[in-house]
Amino acid sequence: MPPSAPGRKRPFLWSALTVALLVTGTMVLHPRMTTWARDWLSHVGLLTPTEPAVAETPAPTPAPVSFTLRQLPNHPERLYIAPRAAERSPATARLTPQFQALLDTYTLRQGVDDNFTIRVLDNRTGTLLELFTLTAERAAYEATGEADWPAIDARRREETRRLVDKYEALGIPREHITAKWGRRNQVLEARAREASILEYELRLASSLGLSLLATEIGTVETFNDDRLVSSAGARSRYQMMPYVLRQQGIHHYRLGTVQGRSITVREEWHPLLTMEAAFVVLRGYVNAVGHELPGLSAYHTGPNNIYKLYRLFLTEGEGLFSPEATVLDAYMWGVTEGFETVSEHTTFRSHSRGYVPAAFGALRATEHLPVDTSQTVFMERVQLRRGQSLPLHALLDALSAADPALAADPGPYQRFRALNPHMDLPDAPDSLGLPPEGDVVLRDRVQDLPVRFFLPLGSTRRLAEAGYDLLDPEQTFAFTRNTYAPPPDSVITPWDRAYDELVASVSRFGFTEENRSTLNRLENVFTELAERNPSPYRRQQLAIIRTHQQLWQTRFWEQLARATEAAMGKARIPIQPPVPIEVDTDAPTNRDAAD
Repeated sequence: MPPSAPGRKRPFLWSALTVALLVTGTMVLHPRMTTWARDWLSHVGLLTPTEPAVAETPAPTPAPVSFTLRQLPNHPERLYIAPRAAERSPATARLTPQFQALLDTYTLRQGVDDNFTIRVLDNRTGTLLELFTLTAERAAYEATGEADWPAIDARRREETRRLVDKYEALGIPREHITAKWGRRNQVLEARAREASILEYELRLASSLGLSLLATEIGTVETFNDDRLVSSAGARSRYQMMPYVLRQQGIHHYRLGTVQGRSITVREEWHPLLTMEAAFVVLRGYVNAVGHELPGLSAYHTGPNNIYKLYRLFLTEGEGLFSPEATVLDAYMWGVTEGFETVSEHTTFRSHSRGYVPAAFGALRATEHLPVDTSQTVFMERVQLRRGQSLPLHALLDALSAADPALAADPGPYQRFRALNPHMDLPDAPDSLGLPPEGDVVLRDRVQDLPVRFFLPLGSTRRLAEAGYDLLDPEQTFAFTRNTYAPPPDSVITPWDRAYDELVASVSRFGFTEENRSTLNRLENVFTELAERNPSPYRRQQLAIIRTHQQLWQTRFWEQLARATEAAMGKARIPIQPPVPIEVDTDAPTNRDAAD
């Protein structure tokens, strides 16, 4: 659950997700990490932080096709595991097999052992002591397709205590008995639950330069339950803390009804309102810690724990630090042979250790299943024009008049309710139409918060063509197969490339004061770029760099920077040089990330 705000790296270049991969077979992964920045920044004409205007011509929407996650170029095995076989650093050679074994353990848990299984192990050797099954409960599930998972877990908890006592009585020390519960049924249910939006998750992850592991956050956190609230108060399927949700513009409020009652609106209940916020938060963490795997872990355990883990690797890593070592080596050490040391000095415990492996396991459990893009739901996020308000029945009547097809099954109200799960609207049989208690009065704003809701794709245009001047076209955001496409090269500035190069240096322990100064200067430039052109891309980039900057202002980062400098000096390694950069003298001053 992320304790802070957003961030981002350069997107991967890829042509339309499904068409390029499966229709043309030429889908290519290409990070924008480049060394061009230094040369480009030396040209006077490129030193002014401006963003070229781009004519946005919508691309044709590709036809729906079916593919598997295993085929995609940003599969984490392809990005992070296979390439390490060719690396020769002592840390990589020693730690990669241990990390792979950890991933394999969680692949069993997430993709092989079902929710009725308890796997009992001797953790000294990994020897399987017993594979216990709740036979009756499994049979009932197979007969009905339904199960009360909390109740099943309560039964497994009872059996786990019995099994541990049993093997302790047989002479195995209690601390060396490990019981692992399977989760395969819930993982598969989570995949089915996200079928209508999975394509958007895949495209957003790729546009942000993230692997497919980003799309497993919802599975690992909540099995894609949008209404789950953790014991710590984290909310949404992506489990963000309330203040992070507010930072990302996700709110809750109440709307009145025609009858004088009210309904609750909780925007964290809608995955298309929380998805981008969660992925942008993750991108910021990735940039601030230097690699996606520890960045994912930071999403759960907090970036400060990752900084502490790195520092322990530098000071307690038994000589593993070398000129070739990376932050990924440090993270792998922290979840394998260094875990006891890390858990002793931080709050990075078993749940933190298993977070990334659980995401890998969930992906492996479903990577062979077809992604049927015909299940993707197209819609548009809209707002009323400034000062407007109208009851829901009037909006639905206008929609039905503008497009009679919208009155077909399941009916306008049920369709509106399905598209807007963040509004706590009452259910009603199709034959009854709109129930009076669900006739909410929609407004442009409540408590100075924008009231955002979703309509079938094309509703804004159809209403306008039919003479209904209700919706603000500037606030309409369409969800189609072109949504979250990578930005065109023409909007990528030298400043963006300079930031990419800075992030690349972080992966090799670039935690230096010089790099922090460069980051602060770049944040100033990104602020000015966003003010001049507040496009979705520029606002996203600004949010990312501000999260990165925020995390580099903590005392935990400063402690890591000192430890890094000492380790590099001891190893006689030159400190990572800052990226050369010039900034206009009248550029805006640095802003606090909370502004």
